[in-house]
Amino acid sequence: MVERGKRPPMGILEQCHTVGPTARRECAKIGRPAARRYLASTMIAALVTASAARPALPFDWRKRFIDPADGMFDVAPSPGGSGFVPVPIIVTEPAVGGGFGLLGQYVSAPTSQGASPDRTMVGGVITGNGSWGGGLLRQGTFASDRFIYRLGAGYADMTLPVFPFGGSREIDYSSKTLLGFANIRYRIPGSAFSIGPRFIYRTSDVSVDADSPLGERVSDLVERYTGRKQYAALGVSLNYDTRNNSMTPTQGTNAILRYDQYSSAFGSDRDFSTAQLAIHTFAKLSDSWTLGGKLVFEAASDNAPFFMDPSIDLRGVQYGRYQGNEALSMEAELRRQFTPRWAGVVFGGYGRTFVSNSRLFEATDGVWTYGAGIRYRIARKLGIDVGLDVARGPGKTVFYIQLGHAWSRTMD
Repeated sequence: MVERGKRPPMGILEQCHTVGPTARRECAKIGRPAARRYLASTMIAALVTASAARPALPFDWRKRFIDPADGMFDVAPSPGGSGFVPVPIIVTEPAVGGGFGLLGQYVSAPTSQGASPDRTMVGGVITGNGSWGGGLLRQGTFASDRFIYRLGAGYADMTLPVFPFGGSREIDYSSKTLLGFANIRYRIPGSAFSIGPRFIYRTSDVSVDADSPLGERVSDLVERYTGRKQYAALGVSLNYDTRNNSMTPTQGTNAILRYDQYSSAFGSDRDFSTAQLAIHTFAKLSDSWTLGGKLVFEAASDNAPFFMDPSIDLRGVQYGRYQGNEALSMEAELRRQFTPRWAGVVFGGYGRTFVSNSRLFEATDGVWTYGAGIRYRIARKLGIDVGLDVARGPGKTVFYIQLGHAWSRTMD
């Protein structure tokens, strides 16, 4: 029954009459069931055409990249503070002959006060000696910031030097490496500590340049690590973190203690272990001055592959130049804030290696480095800096483009 004063609902054939004469003729030909399908497709096509006919809104670059608070360039000026940060990578590392790459990082604003932002990073690089690689990193929190996770995967086809027997002469080795890792930690309530398991898996296809002057001698020592091998480890990580900003901290401490056991029980071709203690601390001396310190100690057991033995990690030192069973790297950095956006840094470092049982490496008594750099706050609400450093080490001057703090690689 139809209520008085109301028009009864139209049948499918009557609806065809409302679409137009063309639809009316088609409906009459095909009958009621097919008419229903024809009517639906006709209306969808009309909606799509109408949407496409709407003029596109012009891109307002000032709204997208200018912070209304100070009128300065900013990649995340939106009220939420999230943003995409593209960073060109200019490789000046002498070990690979320089190169170029691109890193894209999307940072989500923290969901609560004191929480760390979620980050997704994708990047790739190609170097002057033909090496190349790329990868993906995702880190964030869940369950009201009670759990912290970090996941990553990447592939690299690299040609790198190794400096055997404590000398200055190098020998190249090639490594095709597929790497994946995962770490999840539980934040201990009422404290700055978090703890949790780690898993690492990598396959490496390694070959040594046997035609070089040291090739035959080195090949004999590393033969068991050449060819295609897989390495899998299960480990644990204990972290302490009171930083006021996880990207560019100016106050607080970040300390990490890690231990990873590579074992055939997890699918590894060789059994060995690695460990790391990393401490980074920051103190504000005044509104304009900040002092930071870094101490990183790394160790690998005797059976570790030579390319996983630790090395001195300082700005101004060529990658892999000083390796051993253990490596110590220390650096201090003084920062001066000139304006809310611009800052400058000066830094100096010391490193040394220790050798307990290696026929390939010799201990290094001490290496000193120094340098300076400039910083720009490219994402004010997220506290992210970009910058350029110039560092001087033993016989080398190296340039670095930084995203976040220069110590971000060893912080977590």
